[in-house]
Amino acid sequence: MPSTAPPPPRVVNRLRDRLIDATRAEVRFDSGSRGLYATDASLYQIMPVGVVVPRTVDDVAATVRIAAEEGVPVVPRGGATSLSGQTIGTAIILDTSKYLTRIGTVDRDRMTVSVQPGVVLDRLNAELKPLGLMFGPDVSTTDRATLGGMIGNNSAGARSLRFGKTVDSIRSLDVVLSDGTRTTLGPCSPEQLAERCRLDGIVGRIHRDVRDVVKDHQAAIARHFPPILRRVSGYNLDEFVPGLPIRAPEAPDDPWAFNLAKLVVGSEGTLAVVTGAELKLVPAPKHQGLVVLSFATIPHALDRLLPMLETEPVAIEMVDRAILDLAGRNPEYAKSLSFASGRPEAVLAAQYYADTPDELAAKAHDLLRRVDGAPGLLGHRTTLADAAKDDFWKVRKAGLSLLMGMVGDAKPVAFVEDTAVSVEKLPEFYRRFHDLVARHGTVASCYGHADVGCLHIRPILNVKDPSEVEKLRSIAAEVSDLVLEFGGAMSGEHGDGLARSRWNRKLFGEEIYGAFRTVKDAFDPKNLMNPGKVVAEPDPGTDLRLGPSYHADREPLATGFDFSGQGGFARAVEMCSGVGACRKTGTGTMCPSYMVTRDEDHSTRGRANLLRLVMAGTLPAEGLASVDLDRALDLCLQCKACKTECPSNVDMSKLKAEYLHQKYRSRAVPIGSLLVSQIHRLNAMGSATAPFSNWMRERSSVRWLLEKVAGFDRRRVAPSFERDHLRRWFRRHQPDPRAGSRGRVILLDDCFTTYNQPSIGRAAVRVLEASGYAVELAGLVCCGRPAISKGLLGLARGWAEQNVAKLIGAARQGVPIVGCEPSCLLTLADEYRDFRLGPDAHTVADASMMIDRFLADPDRVPDLPLRPRASRVLLHGHCQQKALVGTADTVAALRRIPDLEVKPLDSGCCGMAGSFGYERGHYDVSVALAERVLLPAARDDPDALLAAPGFSCRSQVHGLAGIDAFHPIELIADQLDRGQRP
Repeated sequence: MPSTAPPPPRVVNRLRDRLIDATRAEVRFDSGSRGLYATDASLYQIMPVGVVVPRTVDDVAATVRIAAEEGVPVVPRGGATSLSGQTIGTAIILDTSKYLTRIGTVDRDRMTVSVQPGVVLDRLNAELKPLGLMFGPDVSTTDRATLGGMIGNNSAGARSLRFGKTVDSIRSLDVVLSDGTRTTLGPCSPEQLAERCRLDGIVGRIHRDVRDVVKDHQAAIARHFPPILRRVSGYNLDEFVPGLPIRAPEAPDDPWAFNLAKLVVGSEGTLAVVTGAELKLVPAPKHQGLVVLSFATIPHALDRLLPMLETEPVAIEMVDRAILDLAGRNPEYAKSLSFASGRPEAVLAAQYYADTPDELAAKAHDLLRRVDGAPGLLGHRTTLADAAKDDFWKVRKAGLSLLMGMVGDAKPVAFVEDTAVSVEKLPEFYRRFHDLVARHGTVASCYGHADVGCLHIRPILNVKDPSEVEKLRSIAAEVSDLVLEFGGAMSGEHGDGLARSRWNRKLFGEEIYGAFRTVKDAFDPKNLMNPGKVVAEPDPGTDLRLGPSYHADREPLATGFDFSGQGGFARAVEMCSGVGACRKTGTGTMCPSYMVTRDEDHSTRGRANLLRLVMAGTLPAEGLASVDLDRALDLCLQCKACKTECPSNVDMSKLKAEYLHQKYRSRAVPIGSLLVSQIHRLNAMGSATAPFSNWMRERSSVRWLLEKVAGFDRRRVAPSFERDHLRRWFRRHQPDPRAGSRGRVILLDDCFTTYNQPSIGRAAVRVLEASGYAVELAGLVCCGRPAISKGLLGLARGWAEQNVAKLIGAARQGVPIVGCEPSCLLTLADEYRDFRLGPDAHTVADASMMIDRFLADPDRVPDLPLRPRASRVLLHGHCQQKALVGTADTVAALRRIPDLEVKPLDSGCCGMAGSFGYERGHYDVSVALAERVLLPAARDDPDALLAAPGFSCRSQVHGLAGIDAFHPIELIADQLDRGQRP
């Protein structure tokens, strides 16, 4: 049952209508949108009343005022990376992350900047970097965490040892109070405080009541607030007692003043809605380094903390064996484990800042001297350049997501993971915690901020099992006793929310808890601001997203793809932990449509949530077919980026194909999808009828007809065809004299390389033969990729079966199968493994590789006679290539050309994605994706050549900007010694 009963329908309808009339916000009360906002990154799920996405601060104020008049609660929300359930409830969810994203002018003299709450931390620091400044707190979710969320949570992350928590970096806040009043809270002199206390209304009341409650309970505040840096439980009443708050040595501190902004920080939206903030900044480090130490056990690591801290690091972070093992099974993170020595149970990484390289080296040397010969030390690695980009940070920041990617129902659960004690007590506290968990018959993962005594210890539980939920409650109660015994905090970072608010009365005592209640009543007399958190006692075992009452009743009994590796289709969906890595917008490829729409339903997390809600019967559907799912999955480009960039391995491309497969079992397949699935036939027909087909494709009447009948946008022009296609040319060409001296290869003559751009296939043949290989064309009917993208898995499986039978002989003999078109070649290497075709399919998949990888391998191609080319190439990798194999081999192959400069672009998805960019309703998103990075980069460097392995990518840049992009193999073929070309 939900924690709070929803308002009656008449109130909901009236509320929705009033919000639509009074604001410019996006007002969403449909079941799908509500389902999207029913969860965050925590264990919990509560269906909201509705969702408001404000465009302006006026929208926020109007929403809070109208909700107060209707008696409906409000919950502010940023990136929803909360692990304690702070950002969900039976309320209006206010999502500030889409539009309230303005960064104000930096005041260099005062070292401050003003921001709106939707600004993402990475974006802020990118703006500050040229000025030599940064925001001190450094959470692991830097690429999607909003400043509003960090303020609501009082976030800290790494570097808190040096710069403290968010509360230490806040000067003032613009807020909307519970009745809709807008005000600014900041430092007050005694005269200003007295003036504010004389005001009528809510602004005067909150100043008076906080002033009085601190005066009345000052001794108890000093007695009951734990004297540690990492305490974010309760309300920050210690900030109103001069000298009491524990500060980090370089926290950007001002002279003490009465400042209600400090109270709103960490209040989790229970006191006010933040609409703006003046942040205090710190200088960015001139030089930074990292020393990574590997230990045989966690106790061995924790025993070294005190001597390590004597070397004055900025941070000491820890990861354990569980994270290392899960990273090793993730294609993206397995490449980033070289920092670990041997097979450690714990890795400690000490980060240092310095003004000079020599100072940095001296600090690293001092640390290694102090730990030399330490028991359990397995090895070390030192990085003194680009340490912020060290692989350790990539794995550490993905810690939670990697853990939640554990296959099966039992997961490392976040409910007591946030304890903090003084660092000298940490080894004994960890031992007691470990024993406590073991007494309950389970184990726990462990990682986090060892330097400040805040380790994330997560017991592994299956909360679908009622007995395991009881175990959760029992462990939580016993851990709260342990924390109290050690004088620590139940939450050192992730806040109270639904997971930990229950323990505030015990940990702070009745007097302080009563003071908290007084503060809450002053700010929110009607209890409408995120009720049920901080000064409430929710049961941490209720409102569980995947609890005992959850059942995936609509999970398909038979699937086209094999999901056994994830425990079945439902568990593949449930792999999404909600941490929101798919909401990043600055780097990588995941998730393309979210990057340009900023809508939750266009993120991998949003789509996974909707799938799960449909399977559970929470959202209306026929089988799996759902209007909400159709809308969300429509803009999934099936780029596969989530398969690797999502640390939990949520493969939405595969899930979408399966969803469409299930849907089309009972519904007609659209004409456009049928045409796309037969693209190999259409391309062959286009080639056979060229040049007439090329004339026809440009006719406006033909494009209009295709839009009406098949749903292809009339603004697109179909690719051109060549009559002298690859297979025709190959039959008559004369092999290079060197061909066969090193062996043979099978070249995948996909239908795009064959019929649309055969020059690429001809280039591939020339280069392979010049490398000493006899070339045979695969001659497949179709790889099946287009059919897979449309959910026609039965059709694609049939072709896959034929293709495996045709290729298995060569694959068993060790003959490489190489391809130029990433999506086609990688279908053999990826999807064929999921079609349940037996070991032969895996043998073919293992033999299949991009031609770039083949050419980059010095054992296969030890020498390649290429003439120098003094020019620059911008490389845009194909999405599926980047996801499954990366672009390093492409770069290496191109760099075999002497004097050629190769610059890989972090350009994400081009926006075409096979047929996606041609389809009606996708054009604007497709163009926006191309304009995000790729086209501006090409325009800004007109003298450079643009290389793109993907046919879709080359079609996109040519169709939108008239830019001719080249396949890398064409550039290599152009530099072959002309005297040796056939």
